[in-house]
Amino acid sequence: MTISQAEDAIFTRRRLSLWGYGVLAANLGSFVFRWFAGNWIIDKAGHQKLNDFASFWLGGRFGLMRDAAGAYNYSTYSAAQALALNGPPPATFFHWVYPPTVLLLFAPIALLPYTAAFFAWAAAGLSFYMVALYEILPDSLLIVIALVSPPVLKNIFIGHTAFLLAGLLGLSMVFISRRPYLSGMLMGALTYKPQFVLFLPLALLITGQWRVIAGAIASASILFGVTALAFGADSWFLFLRASKELNPTNLLPPPFNVEFLNQTVLGLMHEIGAGMTVGWVVHLAVALLMTALACQIWMKQVPQSLKAAAFSIGVMIATPYMLAYDLTALSVPAAFLVEDGLARGFLPGDRLVLTICFLALFLCFNFAVGPIILLALMGLVMRRARSVDPTASH
Repeated sequence: MTISQAEDAIFTRRRLSLWGYGVLAANLGSFVFRWFAGNWIIDKAGHQKLNDFASFWLGGRFGLMRDAAGAYNYSTYSAAQALALNGPPPATFFHWVYPPTVLLLFAPIALLPYTAAFFAWAAAGLSFYMVALYEILPDSLLIVIALVSPPVLKNIFIGHTAFLLAGLLGLSMVFISRRPYLSGMLMGALTYKPQFVLFLPLALLITGQWRVIAGAIASASILFGVTALAFGADSWFLFLRASKELNPTNLLPPPFNVEFLNQTVLGLMHEIGAGMTVGWVVHLAVALLMTALACQIWMKQVPQSLKAAAFSIGVMIATPYMLAYDLTALSVPAAFLVEDGLARGFLPGDRLVLTICFLALFLCFNFAVGPIILLALMGLVMRRARSVDPTASH
């Protein structure tokens, strides 16, 4: 039996469906149990739990008051968190280290009571994420499998913004050739997490994506202008000042020191004991190499799905700061690879590697598996790109 025949026998649609829907049902049950056990959004006494969404919701409250200075002031922001909790204080409070764009994003959500706001945000983000995946590959089974990955479940649990990140990344890659201005505008919106746009300027310039660049500049400029009007231009200087306080070895605000959460080459280097200088040099070298490979793939006569997969991998490998829940966006390059596999046939070992990458995500809260998975996915993209018939039309 060949590797392909073995994969055909193992990865049947029926088997994947039984596993995917079974795990999804179990996870839904787990969330219900956590809710009634007081181990999710609010505790048994009805006190609001300090999670990531609580920080965003409070940031939205500062946004409604047009008080960016208060959000970036740790004393003021900590006092607001303590007041909102109405319960035992945690060991430490969150810092507000996000751009003013995020204040603007969460201002309307902060109009809602906390619990309603949490579910509204989770539902909106999850819907946007699923729409993006469906645009890449209209297959409900793909979405179900994506929904049971540990980063996705973690993002639902803490109410972070990874669904927005993955949705913007996925849709920008879907439209990059069909509707380049729209693709660029979606990329410009990614500046709400500025560390995820580092790959794009150089890659878009090298590949001559001028309309995409124009769209990105337009949307980023609009967001900057709106936030400057709402909170004052000095809000961006406050953000830059807050960014300077981050630990240069793990890019986390004080006093947090959870190195394993940084799922980047820099994080991996730090975890294995490399010094800060070595870590940054290796990270930059890998980022430049992956940028060159992504651009090379883009300029080849290969299917659009492979180009989109390479670019989305480039976006994620270039960032020096990516936490475990951000690995939700790994479903974007994976979905493009599956799309190409279903269209042209999987190569021997493709599905096995994708499965190993998925299973590796269960280690993402204990080890920096992110860059390893991204390099494996880029290897699949390069392998499939070499298998393309140059005479075929794409």
